[in-house]
Amino acid sequence: MQKILPLPNGTTVYVSASIDPRSMLVPDPTDTTWVEVKKVTGSGLSPSGGEEKWSSYQPLSGYEDKRFPTGRSLHDMALEFQDDPDSIHATLITDARDVRRLLAWQIKLPSGALITFPAYATGGYIPTLNRNELMVVTFTLGLTAMPKRRRPA
Repeated sequence: MQKILPLPNGTTVYVSASIDPRSMLVPDPTDTTWVEVKKVTGSGLSPSGGEEKWSSYQPLSGYEDKRFPTGRSLHDMALEFQDDPDSIHATLITDARDVRRLLAWQIKLPSGALITFPAYATGGYIPTLNRNELMVVTFTLGLTAMPKRRRPA
């Protein structure tokens, strides 16, 4: 049977609806609107994307191709936690998902450092239903800006 496992070394995830969609500024870490996302499972946070995109060309006078970076692919993060639709964090996330509202996200690392970013949540409609396993829901967080890492104070 799958157990509820904490994220590595006491990592904690928080979410807040207190974000301006125009400026995309994440609230201060001491803001009282942050809500802890509880019961995040062992495979809880899985980032993807951010790969460099390249453009290439071959000059008429040259033999080898030239290339230069043109940007990065979009960042996504899968967030998996125990199915508890009546919890404060699940209600906040699903309500924002249903009206396509931007949310602020904060990951507190064991060192005390914080990673913050704005993102939309999608998915999470049906929990995984495997025999003898914990029911979990998975949301995909579509980041709208680069994550920022803050050192502990």
